[in-house]
Amino acid sequence: MPIRDPFEVLGVDSSVTQSELYEAYKRERGKYADKRFLPGAEGEEACERLDEIEAAYREADEILKTRFYVSNFDNSHKEIDDLIRQGRIDEAQQKLDESMTRDAEWHFLQSMVFYRRKWYNDAREHLRAAVEKEPNNVKYTDALKNFDEKMKRESGAASRTQAYRPDGGGERPYRNDNYVGGGNGNACTPCNVCSTLLCADCCCECMGGDLISCC
Repeated sequence: MPIRDPFEVLGVDSSVTQSELYEAYKRERGKYADKRFLPGAEGEEACERLDEIEAAYREADEILKTRFYVSNFDNSHKEIDDLIRQGRIDEAQQKLDESMTRDAEWHFLQSMVFYRRKWYNDAREHLRAAVEKEPNNVKYTDALKNFDEKMKRESGAASRTQAYRPDGGGERPYRNDNYVGGGNGNACTPCNVCSTLLCADCCCECMGGDLISCC
């Protein structure tokens, strides 16, 4: 089956803002959140749709983030901007290291490089430095605001994902696939077997018997 456009999955145009995208994501997810508990094919289909919506939101959000970051650059830093857009992150970092000017734009570009490396704490620190150097620059203030909102949403999404799981931990899709040990975290491991046998042996010895003769 061909991969659908993420904006189409969420029922929005590709020109939406990140806030509008998030509202569309919540709206679409709300259509299937309760249906996933239904038995049979209807519940299974709802789980598949929720997985598709989650994936579409992540992809669309990344697209919007990239569009924002690659616009409105100062000509003095255009070469670094071009390298980042081409995904040549190591080369962009080298140019940043060689730069003698550590102005607000430099910090902004450094933030972009760290963001692409998924070093989010460092990315935020350099965004904050750009804002401190030019507090009236809308590009920098909006970038910091969007960054904080994105991190907050992802933190909330992670909490919701855990809430959907029976054991409340880690990321798993909505589909209730069978896996070893069940969904409650009580897998039958060698350690569990040994500890159970030892406990049984102690009980037998207390009653005058011996389950494990070697101990």
